[in-house]
Amino acid sequence: MHGIMYILRQVGARVKETGAVYWRCFYSVTLTIAGAVGLASVPQGLECLRLVSQPGWNFPLFLVSVAAWSLAAWYSARLTLGRVFDGHSLLDHAHSPYVRSLRTWLPRCLGVVPSALLTLTFYRLREPVLALACAGAGATIGVFVVKRRAWFATRFQMRQNGSEESMRFAALQRRTVITVAGAIALSFALLFALWWRPVEVAAVITAPVLLCFAFASWILFGDLVLTYFFKQAGLPSMAAAPLLLFLVFSLTNDNHAVALIAGDSSPMIRRDIDRHLDAWLDARVASGDLRRGAPFPLYLAAAEGGGIRAAYWTGIVLAKLQDDSGNRFARHLFAMSGVSGGSLAVSSFAALVADGQDGALARAPCARANPARPYQQCIRSLLRRDFLSPTLGYLLYPDMLQRFLPYPIASADRARAMEMALDDGWRQATGSERFAQRFDHLWQGAGAYQVPSLLLNATLVAGGNRVIASDLVIDGRFPDAYDAFDPLLDLRRMSLATAIHNSARFSYVSPAGTVYACRRGAVLAPCAPGLERAPWGRLIDGGYFENSGMESLRDLLFALRPGLARWAAAGYRIVPSVIMISNSPGALAPSGKQDPGGVRLDMTFLSELLAPPMGLFYTRAARATFAVTAERRDMAVTVPDDGGRFLWFGVTTRNDTPLGWALADVTFNGMDQLLAPEPGAQLARLPFDAVSASLGAPAQKR
Repeated sequence: MHGIMYILRQVGARVKETGAVYWRCFYSVTLTIAGAVGLASVPQGLECLRLVSQPGWNFPLFLVSVAAWSLAAWYSARLTLGRVFDGHSLLDHAHSPYVRSLRTWLPRCLGVVPSALLTLTFYRLREPVLALACAGAGATIGVFVVKRRAWFATRFQMRQNGSEESMRFAALQRRTVITVAGAIALSFALLFALWWRPVEVAAVITAPVLLCFAFASWILFGDLVLTYFFKQAGLPSMAAAPLLLFLVFSLTNDNHAVALIAGDSSPMIRRDIDRHLDAWLDARVASGDLRRGAPFPLYLAAAEGGGIRAAYWTGIVLAKLQDDSGNRFARHLFAMSGVSGGSLAVSSFAALVADGQDGALARAPCARANPARPYQQCIRSLLRRDFLSPTLGYLLYPDMLQRFLPYPIASADRARAMEMALDDGWRQATGSERFAQRFDHLWQGAGAYQVPSLLLNATLVAGGNRVIASDLVIDGRFPDAYDAFDPLLDLRRMSLATAIHNSARFSYVSPAGTVYACRRGAVLAPCAPGLERAPWGRLIDGGYFENSGMESLRDLLFALRPGLARWAAAGYRIVPSVIMISNSPGALAPSGKQDPGGVRLDMTFLSELLAPPMGLFYTRAARATFAVTAERRDMAVTVPDDGGRFLWFGVTTRNDTPLGWALADVTFNGMDQLLAPEPGAQLARLPFDAVSASLGAPAQKR
């Protein structure tokens, strides 16, 4: 019994000592281990590592940032564990061999952990040269932290010089204070540079580099300022202060109001569905595309969410349909519904169609490389970009600072960086300003009836309903959905880029956007100058409600049925067809009853805690599958299913393409290869020829 009690006392003592050590260097340990494991194991982290493996300065800068992170972790842990503070802390009075070992070896281990894990990860990514470089950097840091005293004869004010406690000291040297102050000053310089020019800075310092520099900054500030200097002044550690400030100031510092264009108060273009359908078909009659007795395909397209993966796949599919048809596909495309990255793709395609109507597309820089394939060229130029780095830079620096301030600073909103990146990407690719212009400007001018309608789906946090931004009036035929451009809501002056982003507010990377309504007293009133504005609700990614975009398309199709019946009675054979563009790797076209053989058991680790959130997460995909399957059923009722009324463009080959807003070139190239004309490629299993045949044009040479 006495032996058991002795063991329990020893274990308890070690646990207390471990906790004391961990709390003393909380930021070093937490950010080093969590950050390194995240980069090495999370799919988005792995894609970031593929980004830095591309030619150029990406990898050298990344190696410098990893070294800065590693040295900050080692340096901060060494100083905080080695300092003897006046107080009653367990760590200041502990002399056990276990504590002495932790003081010596924990900082050294923290200094080599990032490089060691990155070495293994680059080797797993089949980048042996980069793995060797990381191994070399880690070995250099490891040798330095062990041999630095012998090399540089560094001297501290010791308690017992030469003893096992020789790393313990009572005060910092002056050069150490200068080093720490200089490092923190550089962090603030990077903060203000990103605040001033996020897109330009992020073009040089990409997301993984920014992340590593941020870890270094937070470690130095957290361990040396909030812990070391407060305890040196005889005060308790303030390591928990950021969490407290984050919680308290979250009540007053919401800086995520949906951005509006200043000074543009002209009437907004809104189209009633029935009248717009008649006007749209009248334009086809006038052009000769629609004739009595001749079949006329009317296409509706839905684009699934999935970040830049969804945007790129959807974009190249739509662009190929347009180029292969000699620009005729868009004349038969009535509307497109998008979610998240799918919204970026359908909006980009609609904007290119609008530029094509006024001749701007022919003059666009992106179209010059291959004038025979302008849509595909421009989609690739626009979407093969890094939209993550500006947003992540803002998240890690200006918007992170905002979280600890009591009042909102609109210019620190990371949504601003995302929308600036969208604007800049469009401008560089095409030379026009459509993404920066008001949403409804897409349908201005003589080509208004040539540009497909858009339904960009977001989700309202309070209620979980759809909020749809569209040139069409969203009325009661869209059950449980809000019209983003309802007169009571102050959203009519938002740009196309902002409307896209509202549908694509990817969890945590982009913030929930606060929407304001107009009030007259306590009652909502149509927005007009002089009325009071008050927060109405917050918008998040449309995939929270349903990730395929098909639910809104189903509602639209039902709303179109009476109008289509009138035209059919007048002798016009209008054949509605639905295009579903899915980007989920390994997904199969929906086919009704599910096969139990394809189910795998979810994780059993911590199942009591994890089962509910995992179930909610997976219903996101299940609702999308249900909506697509239900639409396929509805199409069979509306029009006899002859195999050409529901067209599924999905990624049916497995590929390693994570969700996110940045992909490496090798990943983009992999998606391009899915449409390669080689025998057995993805292209042979997708219905491009069916669309070409329906338009009366032979399939083009690919």
